[in-house]
Amino acid sequence: MIEKVIHLIDFFLGILNGYKNMIDIIWKTAVTLFAIIGIMVTILKFFSLSTKAINWWQGVINRLAKQYKTKKLRKNAIKSKIEAIVNSTVFDLQKELPHDWIKKMKIEWVNKSTKRLSSGQKIIRIEAEERQDFNIINGIYNYFNNTLFPTTFEVIPFRIQSAISLRLSYRTIFNSKEFSFLEKVFTDTIMEREIQNDENILIHFDPFTELDKRGFLTGALIREVDEIASKIRLKKERIQIEEIIKNTTNHMMIFTDRLKGGKGAVAEIEWHYSNEIHTYRFLLAKRQNLMKVDNHLKRSIDAYNEGVDRLYVFGTYRDIAFTQKLIRRIELLRMFIHIETFDVDRDYNSNKKGIGALFIKNINYA
Repeated sequence: MIEKVIHLIDFFLGILNGYKNMIDIIWKTAVTLFAIIGIMVTILKFFSLSTKAINWWQGVINRLAKQYKTKKLRKNAIKSKIEAIVNSTVFDLQKELPHDWIKKMKIEWVNKSTKRLSSGQKIIRIEAEERQDFNIINGIYNYFNNTLFPTTFEVIPFRIQSAISLRLSYRTIFNSKEFSFLEKVFTDTIMEREIQNDENILIHFDPFTELDKRGFLTGALIREVDEIASKIRLKKERIQIEEIIKNTTNHMMIFTDRLKGGKGAVAEIEWHYSNEIHTYRFLLAKRQNLMKVDNHLKRSIDAYNEGVDRLYVFGTYRDIAFTQKLIRRIELLRMFIHIETFDVDRDYNSNKKGIGALFIKNINYA
């Protein structure tokens, strides 16, 4: 009887050991799979988000094209070079512009039988291999011209859209390693072509360049242009939209020019601007001496009491943490609704990198 009990116990222990071994195998297999998945995700993330990876991959394709000189590799080299230069800038621009505006460029070769394009696609002519410089800048310009203002582009005058695209294209080229030879090609071809088509584009291009150097082109003006176009679409004021945008640009030019430390400080009234559509106000967050968040917070309260519709908050690279604290405090007041916080390529002192935020008046605040 005792022997039977012992055999029964051994039998069950054997089963348990079998399950234990099976569980160990399953666990080790799962750990291995998760490790592989983790590595794959890291690699994919690296190749989809890293500017260095984009440029590295483009270099590989380019070297293969030069070595083997097949038609397919030559086409892939042109394609990857344009994508690499544009997408390396896209990673920064998507942090500056409204959400969902900027997407990665993807080039696909098409043949003459192509009759229909999907939404957002455009056919551009690719020149001979010897003119890759033109192919690059033409791809960059067409990308911006077909990406900005996704819901209001029909309303905004083309010369304004083109002037913004030209400026962002120039910035993209300037930030690339090949600026020295691409800049002249861009000026002599794309820029000259657009000026020949409409010389009034220069009325906008010059101030857009100046505003971009202080973060106000992508930080404020582009958002204002988009909002104006959205609100004016079905109103009689639409026939005056270019003049309204020009006046808005002039205000920002005067404002930023005073920030350079020229004649006198910026008058309080110049922080505030009204056009035919709405009212906006700038708030520059800067921590100096005993200046605290509360001092700036009071200005946002004054803006609400004065009926300001849109409040822009900007901070320098050195004051990012201070500005973020101010943004949170304004949000807690509930007088304004926090729409977004964004990066700017240059802060209002023209230093590299800054921060901005947009609030709109809370009409339900009581």
